Amino acid sequence: MRQNRLDDTPVYETWMRVPGGDVIQRSAVVTDGNGRTLVWQFENASPDAVVVAVVGLTQGRVHAELSCTELDGVPWIRPCVDAGAVVAGPEIWSLVEADPTAASADGENEAAVLVPLPHRQTITVLASITGDLPARPTAPEDVAAGWKAITADAMTVDVPDVDLSAAWRRVLGDLVLAVGDDDPIAAGEAAWWLDLAGMHDEADRGREAVLAAADRDRLGSDAAVVALRALASKELRQGASSALSEVAGPLAKLARDRLDRQTVSLVARALDGSHPGAAADARALLDTLTLADRAMSSAVARGAERVLGHLFRDIDLVERIDMLPEVPTTWFGQPIDVRGMATGLGALSFSVRWHRERPAVLWQRDGGPDGAVLRCPGLDPNWSSSERSGEALLAAPAGSETMLVADVDEVPAAPPASEAQPEGVRLDPNDPPPSLS
Repeated sequence: MRQNRLDDTPVYETWMRVPGGDVIQRSAVVTDGNGRTLVWQFENASPDAVVVAVVGLTQGRVHAELSCTELDGVPWIRPCVDAGAVVAGPEIWSLVEADPTAASADGENEAAVLVPLPHRQTITVLASITGDLPARPTAPEDVAAGWKAITADAMTVDVPDVDLSAAWRRVLGDLVLAVGDDDPIAAGEAAWWLDLAGMHDEADRGREAVLAAADRDRLGSDAAVVALRALASKELRQGASSALSEVAGPLAKLARDRLDRQTVSLVARALDGSHPGAAADARALLDTLTLADRAMSSAVARGAERVLGHLFRDIDLVERIDMLPEVPTTWFGQPIDVRGMATGLGALSFSVRWHRERPAVLWQRDGGPDGAVLRCPGLDPNWSSSERSGEALLAAPAGSETMLVADVDEVPAAPPASEAQPEGVRLDPNDPPPSLS
């Protein structure tokens, strides 16, 4: 079995080997305002007909018909062509063996919908996650195109490690999914990274989810810390007002001993301009705290952190930015491009090009405070600049002296007269090498 994503989006394609070929399953989640639906598309890329069995496990009363399976009277699983058989109840495969042609069934908690799939044909099956099933299915390819449209204006990463570049594209979609998570920690941590990626509207959805959880008294101490960071991120990275000034005090009390100095420092900086008194109160807490920082805990946030760890280090979001704090030697001599990073210093884009063993960094910073410092310690720890845009030729990093890099700006010198070819003589690559005697 082989699995990949369509165009690095949260649309999955799984190839399952069958005699003579493959059955390809494509799966995606769609939201249409009335509910969330899991879409399965099955393509039979083999010369023989097969039967696809879609099994649902749940809690509730199941009534299955060939056209639709209901859960507690609400449509739950619906094939876009009538199924060949359905079963419902515990020990689902025993029920299939007992009656593989049943046209209806009733049971508890489990159901299986069996759909025949002729060779070279495609079928679609919908399953409700929440809310109503859509009137018509959306093809997974269209879902992937929609994801690409959502992330079209987000920060882009193009580095020599193609797996890392692809990982960032995948993480973007995962972060957007995470802001809709019922877990306020996952939603709030995703908002932090989506702000950095310039996807502020999606980040706001995560903040709304966190605040809604607070209104329902569903925030624990760790989630309260995440909420503080997510709200501070909006103030610092978007330059937009959040509910931070109103809820910082209650959230800090809720966080209790999970509150860390880095979070409080971010909150203080976010409140400096609009609420200096509240910022001073936040700083007064710093000496009372024992935790220095808080690590990301949700899987998707940790993934974003791993991907972006090579590319930047944002010091308190406002003091300075370290571009490329770590650069693997395998990247030496190859171009690096990062576009549209939304930081506490404004929108930042930067590139690296090489002149033999020396890297040149180009940058553009729009918005944010004047005089902010940019550094590039992974290539030249002694370089820094407070200019908003520019280009600088850095010192050769350790290990780059062995590179064989062509300098595109340098015109090759003419060969000595003794080595120049007489006019009209063509060099033949098949000629023997010159004698060394």
